[in-house]
Amino acid sequence: PRGAHDRAFGRAVHFSPTHFMNFFKKQLGISCMEYIIQYRLKKAAHLLQHSDQAIIDIASQSGFNNLSNFNRQFKKYYQVTPSQYRKACL
Repeated sequence: PRGAHDRAFGRAVHFSPTHFMNFFKKQLGISCMEYIIQYRLKKAAHLLQHSDQAIIDIASQSGFNNLSNFNRQFKKYYQVTPSQYRKACL
């Protein structure tokens, strides 16, 4: 849940969730949630390159609990589907 991340990160640095989210975006230029999504996608890309695990398992290991959302986010970030990405890496 998005709000849970906001509150947990804010508590860790003693900021209110709103202050933390504004600070994070100002420092990195992207929202905290977008940063987390990109981190998960990079992990998934690594697994696609270096394992033969099923895409659904890679999605789950990367923190996505919905395969459709994973495919949509992956294509948005890499401009190819996870299976196309894997084939291009072979």
